Amino acid sequence: MRIVALALLLAASPVAAEPAIWVVRDADTEITLFGTLHELPTGIDWLTPRIAARVDAADTLVLETVIPEDRDAIGTLVTTLGYSPKLPPLAKRIAPRLQAPLAAVLRDTRLQPAALDGMETWLAAVTLGDAVLAKLGLDETNGVEAVLTARVRAARKPVTGLETPAEQLGYFDTLPETDQRALLDATVADTATAAADTNRLIASWTSGNTQVIADGFRDSLRATPRLAQVLLVDRNARWATWIAARLAQPGKVFVAVGAAHLAGTDSVQAKLAAQGITAERLR
Repeated sequence: MRIVALALLLAASPVAAEPAIWVVRDADTEITLFGTLHELPTGIDWLTPRIAARVDAADTLVLETVIPEDRDAIGTLVTTLGYSPKLPPLAKRIAPRLQAPLAAVLRDTRLQPAALDGMETWLAAVTLGDAVLAKLGLDETNGVEAVLTARVRAARKPVTGLETPAEQLGYFDTLPETDQRALLDATVADTATAAADTNRLIASWTSGNTQVIADGFRDSLRATPRLAQVLLVDRNARWATWIAARLAQPGKVFVAVGAAHLAGTDSVQAKLAAQGITAERLR
């Protein structure tokens, strides 16, 4: 999987979806684990009766983070963390071999170079990746989190987050500049195959093939191992600890996090197993 496909986690043409589901339970608690795709095109029928039943039976929906309805607040947070004065132009922060591909991406997405020049390198990389996904027809309003949030709130049940938006953005913002530039390089380099990569990845997600997702995520972050540690390994360990503690409280919880967090040797399930807790795969 490529960096741009990673940002999406993920997308493709309309298909009937049945992604993987796991459950962690004890005598009086049941926690469903479901891997999500944050942005999707229209027409993907992933909310099957089995998934919907588990969502509807849960007392609480737990996401990676809950985005405030006040978009101005998010804009202020992004501006505070993601912009710095006197940065070199973005073209000076990318590898020389990728300057021409960067110019091509900017033309294709109609992003203005001046708009990116004031961004910290990590935010510029994320912005470029999002623009490529939008060009492919992906939209966060079609993403799993948006659909689940609307459904659960309509039932007047709580939606909570494992992290705050500031914490999530902080993972990128605290990366050393060398890692931020590696992320930028990988993002631009991978745009040429973004469509094929996302189509392949969505097929893996809908068929529950977690090995392909794990392999793709690992490959995407090979150029930025520090980001892999911060974004994946460390967070999975914290979330597993949260799940283990949540088992002490009776009830049913539906936990929906990015699909890559539930795949591979550093997955949430693996971290739970290290604590002696089994996550049973239902599909």
